[in-house]
Amino acid sequence: MRKTDLSGASCPIARSLSDIGDWWSLLIVRDALSGTTRFSEFQRSLGCARNILSARLAKLVERDVLAVAPASDGSAYTEYRLTDKGKALRVPLVALRQWGEDHLFDAAEERLSLVDKRDGLPVARLEMHAHDGRTLSPEDVETRSRSDMAVRDFPDEADDATPRERLLGVFEAQRASCEAPESAAGFLVNMAGEFRDPSHPGTRDQLYDYVYRQAERAGAREPETLAEQLVMLHTGAADHILRTRRYPDSVDKAVDVLLTAHSIG
Repeated sequence: MRKTDLSGASCPIARSLSDIGDWWSLLIVRDALSGTTRFSEFQRSLGCARNILSARLAKLVERDVLAVAPASDGSAYTEYRLTDKGKALRVPLVALRQWGEDHLFDAAEERLSLVDKRDGLPVARLEMHAHDGRTLSPEDVETRSRSDMAVRDFPDEADDATPRERLLGVFEAQRASCEAPESAAGFLVNMAGEFRDPSHPGTRDQLYDYVYRQAERAGAREPETLAEQLVMLHTGAADHILRTRRYPDSVDKAVDVLLTAHSIG
């Protein structure tokens, strides 16, 4: 039976499973994370047929999870080494491991443990965290499409970004809105008395207050004037996007000139 191709699915889980979803592929990645590199070593560990292993290794190489490299000992063998994309699977595999420990083992049953190399102690439980650090339970989250995202504030003022980076981020949100797919409600930018985009909905007054705070924190000369100029530029860009559905490239240069003129480096 031919499998459905999920590589173009809108769900990140479905796309991930399209890349590495079957158990042989995940077990290959598990072994690779433990240092296995050669075909014979994978086969000895997994016990699967050569044709199955060969097909899974080829797919993981094709999907840039593994890369083929000459043997590290200088022999004629080749090795399969994890790419950065492959190494990033450590976290979801730890989550899968901990789920299995919770639900598929008896309390006294023997099992392999994942430990911190430095201390030899078990790895702590993985948890979901909100943007402000709160621990989230499964009931605290839901899936939404990007076009239906709830209101989010302007770039987080609690992060390590500089005021300049946050001000540039406001305009980057406009660019992102042009690249986002059109929703059933229409284009994601509108100017019905307020500016809205997928990342930074809010009124012009909210935009002014945010920009003014960043300008003041950066020690800008005449922060009120800078805030007014950036809001006008932002509004003008939004109007251009509405008419042409293209982000005006001149805006980025204009923003840079304004920030430099007001001594925000």
